[in-house]
Amino acid sequence: MDLRLGFYRSGRPGSCPIPPADHYAEGVSNRVSHPGIPAEALARRSRLLAALRRMEMAGPSREPACLQALRDLLVGGDPAEFDLVLEAISREGLAEEAGERIRSLRPEVENLEPANLLATRLVPLATAARLRRTARWQLDTRRTLIRFTYIKGAEALDFDDGDLHALFLHAFRLEGLGLALDLGKRPRPLLTIGLPLSAGIGSRGESMDAVLRREPAEEPEELMTRLNLRLPSGLRIDQWTMLPGYATAPSDLALRSHWVWTMDPALRAHAAARVTTFLEASTWPWDRGPEKSNTPLDLRRVISGMEWTDEGLCFHTGMGPKQAVNPLKLLGAVFGLEPASITGLVRTGVDFAQDPRHGQADRFEPKLKNMYEDAVLLGGGSNIVLVEEDDDEPTILG
Repeated sequence: MDLRLGFYRSGRPGSCPIPPADHYAEGVSNRVSHPGIPAEALARRSRLLAALRRMEMAGPSREPACLQALRDLLVGGDPAEFDLVLEAISREGLAEEAGERIRSLRPEVENLEPANLLATRLVPLATAARLRRTARWQLDTRRTLIRFTYIKGAEALDFDDGDLHALFLHAFRLEGLGLALDLGKRPRPLLTIGLPLSAGIGSRGESMDAVLRREPAEEPEELMTRLNLRLPSGLRIDQWTMLPGYATAPSDLALRSHWVWTMDPALRAHAAARVTTFLEASTWPWDRGPEKSNTPLDLRRVISGMEWTDEGLCFHTGMGPKQAVNPLKLLGAVFGLEPASITGLVRTGVDFAQDPRHGQADRFEPKLKNMYEDAVLLGGGSNIVLVEEDDDEPTILG
């Protein structure tokens, strides 16, 4: 196995071996075939795994060669190559990422013995890497926050928040866009859903935040094109904005969501009468159940601007505390329908408050520059001496 050039058993450079066509379906039935799991949940899991496989088949993976080799081992590689792969992972400084890959792939791996062995051997490497990264976190000026906006529709309507997170995460990995990890005990990639959007609901502009380990060398248009070629039909990134790392999350700035419901014509007469009744009412209490709240929620304070247009029924919902409720449930409570029976709902936009952190960089940016970066900028005339140690300690000032 040539890890430097990325040759694997498939025989072509840069490739990531893909399990047989029935691997994913079998993995679902073998791993989660439990009488307590609804058939619908199993079907949704199967659809997601099939979509992930199609993304891999869209083109050669750009993921680091050592991580591709790791996956090769997990799906039936030669245990004799463990040392070679672990050496490459350590050399590339990707021990934490390798540990996270093993955790995420375990549910789809039929033979857990290689995964458990690799995970055990990675523990000391990943622990040391996490300690070094934690010590340098505030000094790392290379991390880049990207806020991208995407459209969800057509074939992608059945994906929920968890599915969307998995799909975009896989797209970033396959295109070699290294995501930074959080500081948890079991670090996870810093890819965050902006606002909740349930399965069955479309959108013309959802957002996610991705924190990259390094600023990409490519232009945003090229990156969006590459990612869109990977993503399943119905998902498309249309905006890519670079923000300072201290920017406030969209979920903390959202004020109001705009919706349009294109309903079945047979429902229009019933819906029109119900809209009139709703708008004439001063209050519309909705009992959400004791598990949510003992106090009914007044839907007249949550839903506003309800009106008919050529496209359908347009309305707005508040996004403040205790107001970000699943819109399918809101419509079900107003129109006396089962939320699962409502189709054709699309979020058309979101109103956001101005980020209070903008213009206050002095309060949020690190006070110290990354000395490693400074030394490179200063070049040969620098009097900064770089010391490479495996057990770096945080610098204490004062």
